[in-house]
Amino acid sequence: MKSILLALQFFTVLPIHKNLPMEKRSITAMYSVFPWIGAGIGAIACLVLYFDLSTQMTAFSIVLLGIMLSGGLHMDGFIDTSDAYFSYKDRLKRFEILEDPRVGAFGVMAVVFLVLGKVIIVSEVLSAGSFHWIFALLIPFFSRATLTVLFSITASAKTSGLAYYFKQKMNANVVLIAVVFNFFIGIGVLGWMTNWMVAVTVFIVLFTFICMFRNWMLRNFGGVTGDLLGASVEMSEVVLWLTLLLLLS
Repeated sequence: MKSILLALQFFTVLPIHKNLPMEKRSITAMYSVFPWIGAGIGAIACLVLYFDLSTQMTAFSIVLLGIMLSGGLHMDGFIDTSDAYFSYKDRLKRFEILEDPRVGAFGVMAVVFLVLGKVIIVSEVLSAGSFHWIFALLIPFFSRATLTVLFSITASAKTSGLAYYFKQKMNANVVLIAVVFNFFIGIGVLGWMTNWMVAVTVFIVLFTFICMFRNWMLRNFGGVTGDLLGASVEMSEVVLWLTLLLLLS
């Protein structure tokens, strides 16, 4: 229970006003349950589906809730990552840009395209005749599971920051076993509630995304940072919604 509260405290806007333990066991458990925080966010977003709204307004509400409930944490990481990567500077300068609290032009352009693109894609998926509410619940689940896998199998790019602190504290092997187990639960639920072709395709897409994004992080940043992990959540969600659009259209 303390690990769930710790995950809610760090990764959502819920006001958990409590001093929670930050030892290795707690951090390990926090990342082990992190995908289920995403499932909770997705479950809240699913409530929008029961209102008589247009597909465009429903899509906008789903995207907006995802950003609001996470406190914009992952979106902020995506913005900083965009600023750093598209600066086309050397690695040291990219780290300086990641740590800069100011938002640059590349970050603004990237986030505008991201939000608009996600709203349009979600709207198109909602319009598909075979849309199922479980998609809106599981996509945040899978995106957080993707983050956890990347965090577990990738070395830190820096020796400072919150991500580095958590990386040193957690037991990466335990977290990886837990998240793989979570992955298969999610894939099983998706296959059972929709069809197995969709489930297998989602699994292949996620596996490919993890491999490609990890290689991209290592090549351009030398490892993982908190901002890069946040970007992975936003990008994996877009990839998953786009996958569903191609499958259902």
